[in-house]
This record gives sequence, C-alpha cells and structure tokens, in this order.
Amino acid sequence: MNISKLEYLPQKTGVYKFYNKDGVIIYIGKALNLRNRVLSYFNSSLNDRPYVKKMIPLITDVKVIETNNEIESLVLESTLIKKYKPKFNSDLKDDKSYVWIYISTKDTFPTVKIVRNINTEDMRKGKLFGPYPNSSSAKRVFTYLRKLYPFCTCSKTKLGKEKKCLYLHLGLCPGPYQGLISKEEYKENINEIIAFLKGKKRGHILELQKQMREYSINEEFEKAAKLRDKIEDLNYLGENIDFAINDTEESYTERRKKLLLKNFTQLKEELKIPKLSRIECYDISNIQGKEAYGSLVVAENGEIVRNKYRIFKIKSLDTPNDMHMLKEVIARRFDNRNASKYEKNPEVVLIDGGLAQLSVLEPFVPKGIKLLGITKGRKYKRKGGRLLDEFWEISRATGEVNKIKLSNKEILIDLRDEAHRFAIIHHRKARIKSGLQSEILHINGVGQKSKKKLLLKFKSINNLRKASFEDLNKVLNNRKISSEVFNHFRNNN
Repeated sequence: MNISKLEYLPQKTGVYKFYNKDGVIIYIGKALNLRNRVLSYFNSSLNDRPYVKKMIPLITDVKVIETNNEIESLVLESTLIKKYKPKFNSDLKDDKSYVWIYISTKDTFPTVKIVRNINTEDMRKGKLFGPYPNSSSAKRVFTYLRKLYPFCTCSKTKLGKEKKCLYLHLGLCPGPYQGLISKEEYKENINEIIAFLKGKKRGHILELQKQMREYSINEEFEKAAKLRDKIEDLNYLGENIDFAINDTEESYTERRKKLLLKNFTQLKEELKIPKLSRIECYDISNIQGKEAYGSLVVAENGEIVRNKYRIFKIKSLDTPNDMHMLKEVIARRFDNRNASKYEKNPEVVLIDGGLAQLSVLEPFVPKGIKLLGITKGRKYKRKGGRLLDEFWEISRATGEVNKIKLSNKEILIDLRDEAHRFAIIHHRKARIKSGLQSEILHINGVGQKSKKKLLLKFKSINNLRKASFEDLNKVLNNRKISSEVFNHFRNNN
C-alpha cells in the first residue's frame, strides 16, 4: 500500500473502503475527516486493536465517497456494509441499524415513534427523520418533542372500552380517541413536529441558547449543560439529508453530482459569466522563502478534481515574497509554451488574497478569465467565532477591485483550503528531505551515492532511526558504513 497517496485524500466528511489485492472490499468506515481517519490506521501507535493489526497488511487500495454531512455518511456506511458484508466489519454484520424517528402521516391520528428497521410499505405511509448514531440521542429528541407538541402513541383498539391512557394524564397525549382534540387540531401538532424535524426551528433554538447563557451567568451549570445537549440534538436532527434510506451507492453519487453541478451553475449566474466548467485556485507555502512551492487545484462542473492538481517549485527567488512567488506560478501556468500540459484554460481563477494581490497578478492572467480573491474578513461568524470569508473581483477592463457577495461560495472556500493544504504538503516534504540530506551527510563515510540510496529507501529520519543494521546493509552493501549510520541514529535517538 502506497501510504504517500493517502496525503491527498479529502479532509471532508464521507465513507472510506479498504480493498485487498483481489479487489475485494474488506472494511468500510465513516469519517468526519477522511484523510485523517484513513491515515490513522497506518500510524503504528494507534493501530493496537487486534482486527486492525490483522487488516493493515491486507490493504492494497483505498477509495472514498464524499458526503454532504455526517448524517449522510452514517446512512451510506450502513447501506454499503449490508451490501458488501466486509470481512472486518463483523461487529456490524448483525443488521443493527441506526435509529430513526418515524411519523405515520397517512393515519387518521398519526403517531410518532423510534424505529431501527422499517419496510417499504411503512415508508410510503409516513415520513422518516434521522438517523441517529445511538438510541439515547433519539430518545432525548423524542421526549422533548412530545413535551413541546403532545401526540398519541397508542391505537384506538389498544385503548379498550375504558379509553385509559397514562400519557393523557401526564399531559403528553392530547386525547384524540377520547374526543378531547379534533382531527384538524391534532394534525396541526403533527405538522409542527414535521416542520421542526425538517429544520424550521431556528427561532426556538435561539431562545434555548439565550436561556442557556442565562443559566451560565447565574452559575446554574447543570441546567445549562442539559440545554446544551438539547440544542445539539435538535441541530443534529435538523440537518438536511440528501440520502433516502432505500438509495444505492450509485444513485446517491449520481444525485450528489447533480446537486454540485446545480450549485456550480448558480455560481456562474452570480458571477455573470456565459460559461463555467473549470475553476483554478493558487496558493504558496514556504518558510522565509526556503523550500517554496506553489499549488494549483482544480474544480470542474462542481467537483474538485484531484488528479488535475499541479505543484510548482519556486525558481525565481529564495527570500520571503509570496506575491512574487504567486506571480511566478501564474506566469508559468499561462505561458503558451506550457499550454499542452493543460486540457483547457479555466473560466475563473481564484487566489488567496485581496486588493493588493489581484492588482499585481491581473496582467499575468489571460483576458477573458474572471479573476477573484478570497480573504478572511473582519466579521466573526457567531458559532465557533470563525472569521467569515470575503470575496473580491477585479475588473479586467479598468483594474478596479471591489468586494462582492456570493451565496454559492462553498466550492470556492473548499478550493482555497485545498490549495493551501496541497502547497503545505509539498513544502513539508521538501523540508523533511532537506533535513534528512543534511543529517546523512554529517555521518562519517556517507557520500552522495550512499545518501541517494538511503533517501530512496527510507524517505525520512524517523524510518532511518527504526532501521536495523541488517536493513541498512541491504541498501548500502557496506558493513562499515552501515555500522556508522546505525550507530549515529541509535546514539541520537
């Protein structure tokens, strides 16, 4: 398994699949950050679980599917495990499903219940919300909704002649079968629950947040913590899900592509350009001008295309000047002599910068291409205190730079983050290699030829430190030099 290629996996929510040499899926998992999660399996300090130790040597390939959010990854993971039954997902083969909240909307007096499995017939008779990773989270929301909008959970036949209902006396059932509420009024309650579960709950959550802050100010921390859990459950519940329970991997992927393309088309309309099929984004990574690299990342038809990324080693200077380095990268990209390296020019170029950067770089971007900048703004997004991103556009006719507002900006933010990450990966690799070369050449008896062999085989200082004398001698075929290298790293470990 080539571990280095895992560095380029997306840092997005999704599902990952491990394959063996025969192309068989041996494990399926979900992750909030696909790259970090997959890499963690190959970190020796983290893979002490028995099944992981057995599985790692068998992995020859990894494939991932990005999802829009955590909930979709939960459903997709469950669907794929049931379909492929991977060898190392044994703990999930018992058909234990995720937890959902189901509303029987076609009934005279609809009921709300927590379910794990539901058949197609019941699906047609009602609505499903979720899933939840555990039943306790679903139960908290279920209980909360029942207090907010009371509903009945028993049928008319189960009530019997006396029509006794425990929940009626607790104020959790409005008594539809006792004639205490009309069918219309009862369905209003159910419609409120459905609206709430679909995410129309912002005002209510704001009120809860205000109440939680008041509890904290008054040092009523237990009450504040309960409200915090309630808010988290309600936020989790209301996430938009673009994945139906009966979807296949193929239909999900196809519908997600259509959604991304739709957003791309809307961005084209916002930017007022006749066509949008490709966006390129650029960034620079260096420390004081050393080991400087520029990155080019690409999105086509709404999707980030990682096999079309490019990296540029900065040639023109080795002193800190990001603007000059960016100018070099863009000049090299659009040099006519390099045209054959690229399928086509983009309709939009995005750079990490604002007014100053756009003004300097504008002459190096061919006319007809829209040039945009992205910067961290001065306003904070309340949740988590994150700085909001701001967008800038330069007029290709006058050179005037203006701030612009975009509603379909997610793909641009993702591209900026990817360009930054891709440049940093290559910068770090160069620093590690440079440090390794320097250290190797300080070892007695090691010349350029031996250095090249060691770099090719071991890649990093950490790997060299772990190497046995026999490992080193296999590469160098010289016991004296191998002994010098072995003793150097053992004594400096």
